[in-house]
Amino acid sequence: MQVALVIGIQSSGISACALLQKKGYEVRRYDDNLDFEGNFKGREEEVFENLNLIIISPGIPNSHKIVVEAKKRGMPIISELELGARELTCPFVMITGTNGKTTTVDMVARGLRAMGKKVKAMGNIGYPVSQVILDGTELDIAVIEASSFQLEYTHSLKPKVSAFLNIAPDHIDRYDNYSQYILAKKRVFLNQTESDFAVLNYDSKIVAESAVRAKPLFVSTREKVGAFYMKDNYFYYQNEPLVSAKDFKLKGEHNKFNLLTALNIMAVFGAKREHCISLIREYKLLPHRIEYVSTISGKAFYNDSKGTNISACKQAIDTVKGKNVGLILGGSDKQEEFCEFFDEVSEYVKFIAVTGGNDEKIYASAMKVGFSNIKICKSLSDAVKLLHSMPEIETVLFSPASASFDRYSSYIERGNSFKELVYALEN
Repeated sequence: MQVALVIGIQSSGISACALLQKKGYEVRRYDDNLDFEGNFKGREEEVFENLNLIIISPGIPNSHKIVVEAKKRGMPIISELELGARELTCPFVMITGTNGKTTTVDMVARGLRAMGKKVKAMGNIGYPVSQVILDGTELDIAVIEASSFQLEYTHSLKPKVSAFLNIAPDHIDRYDNYSQYILAKKRVFLNQTESDFAVLNYDSKIVAESAVRAKPLFVSTREKVGAFYMKDNYFYYQNEPLVSAKDFKLKGEHNKFNLLTALNIMAVFGAKREHCISLIREYKLLPHRIEYVSTISGKAFYNDSKGTNISACKQAIDTVKGKNVGLILGGSDKQEEFCEFFDEVSEYVKFIAVTGGNDEKIYASAMKVGFSNIKICKSLSDAVKLLHSMPEIETVLFSPASASFDRYSSYIERGNSFKELVYALEN
């Protein structure tokens, strides 16, 4: 019997264990943060006895002692994404990028379903690919969100359509340099051939110049490239207007880009004009992504808890287009540099409340470049109350530019907490 070790026993790790057992493996489990029967924590020497395979969960860094030792021994390491996707019997789409992955995956899945396809969104969006295999779900197309951590340990996957949305510094706490992060993302193209498709951001030099063997499909909101593009505030397909951009409910150029990406992917699978028009007119944004919460005392509150890096925060500021913005920053640090952010901060941002694990770092960066309209708050509740009390603030935007793990289990829990605090102001 072959022996496999799963490191990180959260949702993806649990599904990986179950799938490995179904495939006949003896499964060992290791987790630094959980206490459960059979955990190999503290038994590191035993872990490697007769071991054939290691499956690593996305939250496990390369610096982890088990990973370091495994690489010394030449042990094969794969991600849960690789484990599960190897078992898919249908074509699959794989989407990566720094920002917009989840939204684009959701758009593609909804669009393909409207075309009558049996589709499931999976991967980094929150539903492990291994669990889809265990469920025995019959699919025409799988739509996979892939993070850099998951892609880093993929080797054999060959998506029918890959998409690289954008790239900006992120997860610097996990990589030695920016180049490593970029290379991890580009693994989405690794095994594609001329019979496959690669959707590329034409407006990003790094992305547009990615070496791909697949047929490139370029996407831009600025230039007329590819079958889908924008002109005179209209969406076009094959040089014919589809609908006005006013019919699209989502704000922001980045969401128009995500939509154009989704339309290109749908077209690969046979989308007709009516399918494209339907997605443009009917799509609504997922929660925690520049989500309008409420207007209280004349102030509009927006929840962008999914804005976990500086690039996403800048997009959120541009998207709300509010004057006199009060911004809430801070959380679990990702080793990004905030000095440039404050040096170039939008003129509409009038005050910043900072709270969370990296509050002092962010505050010090602001002071260093002379941005003084900032205050450290002990809690998210204090930050919300502070900005609510300031007469000059018209829009309150919660876009932390940081991860959530200092105080919350996920960006979802953090976003829900923010919304509850806003609703409490109404009482």
